[in-house]
Amino acid sequence: MDRLRRFVEALRVMAQANDSNRAVLIENAINEYLKGERGTVGLSLERLCDAIDREDAEKRRGEDWSKARDYVRSRLRRLG
Repeated sequence: MDRLRRFVEALRVMAQANDSNRAVLIENAINEYLKGERGTVGLSLERLCDAIDREDAEKRRGEDWSKARDYVRSRLRRLG
C-alpha cells in the first residue's frame, strides 16, 4: 500500500472523529506527511487534495472532510 493511501486512511479516522481538536490534529498530520515529501510539496499537496476530494465525494455517513480539504487548499494557495 502506498504512502498516500495509508495517510488518507489515517485522515479518514480523523474525519470521523468528534473531537474539538480535530482541525489541529488534521493540520499537524498533514504537516508531518508533507515533511516526508521534500522537494515535491506542491505535487504532494495536489495529490492529497485529489484524494480528499474523492473521499469527500463518497459522502460516507459520519465523515467530515472539510477541515482537511480546506487546509490542503490553503497550503496550495500559499504556494501559488
